[in-house]
Amino acid sequence: MASTSRPHQRIIAMLAACAALAAGAAYAEDDQPHALPERLRGLPLSGKALESVAERIDPSKPLGWCDPADKAPRIRVILPNVRNSKGNIRLSLHGPDPDQWVGKKGGKLIRFDVPASQGRMEACMPLPNGRGIYAVGLYHDENANGKYGFASEGYGFSNNAKAGMFGPASHKDAVFTTGDGTTDLTIDIRY
Repeated sequence: MASTSRPHQRIIAMLAACAALAAGAAYAEDDQPHALPERLRGLPLSGKALESVAERIDPSKPLGWCDPADKAPRIRVILPNVRNSKGNIRLSLHGPDPDQWVGKKGGKLIRFDVPASQGRMEACMPLPNGRGIYAVGLYHDENANGKYGFASEGYGFSNNAKAGMFGPASHKDAVFTTGDGTTDLTIDIRY
């Protein structure tokens, strides 16, 4: 049996990670608004824990805005290499349970679609369970269709964890611990 060359292994890993990110975005129950206030309906956000942080989201500001007055636990996702300003960055926050990681039904605590900005950008997400253990998966939805484009759109995971051979980065490689205030998390998008 011939061995798979390194470039082919990277392509297979990328496709597997993309499939997992796309599958995780496809679960309808993750996208259904739970008891969200009227002021937040229609915003590009969802997740099973969104209701618990709804009061910390200001609909008069861009989604992902880092409110300097918000001192409660949150993450600031720093993306140093956004390829262009097309579409959105879709950020999905997951908790400490590996069975609720990317690609698992009902796994997202919160999902935000934040308008992309070429170069360096950042977005804040309130933490629904306060300080603790979390993991982030994201992709650059350049055509803003809510679906991952396997061949053209970039993706990333917290801790810059690498995608597995047949799926996303492992949960244990992507988890991180947050503090009481703002926890900065830099993720390089893999295009």
